[in-house]
Amino acid sequence: MIQGFLNIPYFAWTTISLVIAVIFAYVWPHKAVTASAGFRYFVIRWGHTLTWVLLAISFFLRGINPSLNGIANLIAAAGGLAYLLFMAMTFVVK
Repeated sequence: MIQGFLNIPYFAWTTISLVIAVIFAYVWPHKAVTASAGFRYFVIRWGHTLTWVLLAISFFLRGINPSLNGIANLIAAAGGLAYLLFMAMTFVVK
């Protein structure tokens, strides 16, 4: 098993990320979403969950084979961009 961050296997990080994604799929920012519509609603509602799913995919790919680290880095970067968009729509754009 390939050890990841903090010597915890990547598959454990995948599981942790998926648990957080499921939590945010059911426990989400109700107050911020009620006053928004359209694209902003979608990003606020699903942006954080999407971020954790993309991170889980990245961890999973890293755990399968180290040769997939390049693709995993791109997916993790997409997760970072999803999180930045989520933060911008939640706190900056009104």
